[in-house]
Amino acid sequence: MRCRAVMFCVMLSIWGTGCKPAEPIVPDRLLPEPIEAVGSLPTYGELIERYNETTGPLERVWAEARVDLVWRNPKGKRKSEHGDGRFMYVRPGQVVLEIEEFGRGFWAGADGQRYWLFDLQDKLAYMGRFENLDKRDTQGLPLPVNPADLLYVLGLERIDSTIVPSEPGVERVAGYYLVEPPGLGLRMLLDPVTARPVRVDLLKFDGTSAVKCLLSEPVKLKTDSGSGDEAGAVMSSVVEVYVLGQEARMTLKLKSLTTDGTHIKDAHFDFEILKRVMKPKEVVDLDAAAQP
Repeated sequence: MRCRAVMFCVMLSIWGTGCKPAEPIVPDRLLPEPIEAVGSLPTYGELIERYNETTGPLERVWAEARVDLVWRNPKGKRKSEHGDGRFMYVRPGQVVLEIEEFGRGFWAGADGQRYWLFDLQDKLAYMGRFENLDKRDTQGLPLPVNPADLLYVLGLERIDSTIVPSEPGVERVAGYYLVEPPGLGLRMLLDPVTARPVRVDLLKFDGTSAVKCLLSEPVKLKTDSGSGDEAGAVMSSVVEVYVLGQEARMTLKLKSLTTDGTHIKDAHFDFEILKRVMKPKEVVDLDAAAQP
């Protein structure tokens, strides 16, 4: 699969353990609430163009970020942890998700060509190239969603509407539109009214789902000046991530979302600069690790 070998246990070790009562960790049904199906299905090109329109105002995004982890250990005991940090995005393909708790955590990012993760606790760095994502099966970042996929999960990057899948290009599931853009390793449920994603599946080579991401709580982003709402700049502020076959959940929550790029610097997306600052003991080349 497209680097979906998700080592959730590595990510969990970044923060340690804790306890919190609640049920269930993984719901029985990983779908948004069904809605009434209305009208005929659009063509794939029409629907993707509508989706692309929603990404238009989202050229630059900054937000406060929180990650909540809930899992069950081998003894069946429920555990939980959380971390806080920042999310940054600049089109095309530049993204940062930085999460820390008491000096521990990770810095995940991409510059449009390469993507990476710095494990700040174990002083390790992982790095690979976007162009090699489809060549990888069992190697990947110790995250359920890598930075390349996060861009599409959050509905930030455009999709080429001229590359059309085989029929049926658009199907209906629970009232939503289901599409599978060629070459991205994704399956998306789009809201028929807004054309924004409400669920994104990350796929294995055989086309089955490896990770399911539910999106909710769409919010309007503030303008660069902070004086109001950016016209049309809307994105989901909550992403629930489920790795299939694991009793675990990761929830990403974004707040204070804005198109103001004041706090976004070029150095945030520069792997060489980050490497000098964070001083990892080892850099794991994900592309080399994927070679037979």
